[in-house]
Amino acid sequence: MFARKIGIDLGTSTLQVYVRGEGVVADEPCVAAVDPASRRLRAIGRQALELAEQPGTTVQLVHPVAHGAFVDGGLVRGILVELVTRVQGRHRLFRPEVMLCVPAGAPGDQRRALIAAAMTAGARQAWLIEAPLAAALGLGLRVADSSPQGICDIGGGLVQVAVVSLSGIAASHVVPGGGEQLDRRLAALLRESRGLDLDRPGAEALKIAIGAAVALDEPMSAEIRGTTVTSGELTHAVQDWLAAAVDAVRLVLDQTPRRLAAQVAERGFFLTGGGALMPGIDRHLSRETGIPFHVAGEPRTCAVRGTRRGLGEFEVVRRRQLYLGGR
Repeated sequence: MFARKIGIDLGTSTLQVYVRGEGVVADEPCVAAVDPASRRLRAIGRQALELAEQPGTTVQLVHPVAHGAFVDGGLVRGILVELVTRVQGRHRLFRPEVMLCVPAGAPGDQRRALIAAAMTAGARQAWLIEAPLAAALGLGLRVADSSPQGICDIGGGLVQVAVVSLSGIAASHVVPGGGEQLDRRLAALLRESRGLDLDRPGAEALKIAIGAAVALDEPMSAEIRGTTVTSGELTHAVQDWLAAAVDAVRLVLDQTPRRLAAQVAERGFFLTGGGALMPGIDRHLSRETGIPFHVAGEPRTCAVRGTRRGLGEFEVVRRRQLYLGGR
């Protein structure tokens, strides 16, 4: 009862940590600063970005996760050690219980690597939970019931569409290329149409500021290097990018047992992940699929918040989890 319960979501764009009883304690860019020669981990998250900006400091910024998969397993282990150590603080007498989010249908080698990394980081017990199921738990949905729940998670590296029922994933489809792919498309669009040379962080900031999936009654605008860009200029690119999500929704419903699919089509999908915050995304997806879409409350942190229920009510999710207990 004294062990800390920690939920971790290592995404392509962000790393998030939930501590039971404290809430979300970390929500930072998923980036690491490493020594170029030794590859030694120097800092993670915001501290990594700040370290890279310090005069006279030579570090390389590395993104350890791409499209939901590990680019560098050793670096992921180092990040987990840093996160667990940071959370544990003085509470080192009792080793923590850790639950980690993984993409729907993640391959076995990635799952085993995450479990091993969590144990290396000092976990007494470690579990994995698929992100759509975690998001459904974070929304407070009744995932143990036979009544299905539709989840469409639009993250930085992946679009994950799933139907959750009986504490598991009834059907799912994952599309590589989440919000970061849209960032690159917007940068290319403005380079061609306006001669603006935006890097990916700049394009991401523009997307967050004025990206819209539908034409707005009152268009938004942003000033970039003396040039005014409106939300209407970006809408077509956003809609084109969302075509993959539309196809994924249709594919998942085709894979879902007919009775469950009919219920989801009637009740709709919950939108989670950072992409859910884009204005009009629910209306666009509803129009394209004929199915209701609902933007979740606090969509960016749904999955990591879902680890709270997963850790506290393990019987709810035990059917689909890979578990390893340390001694």
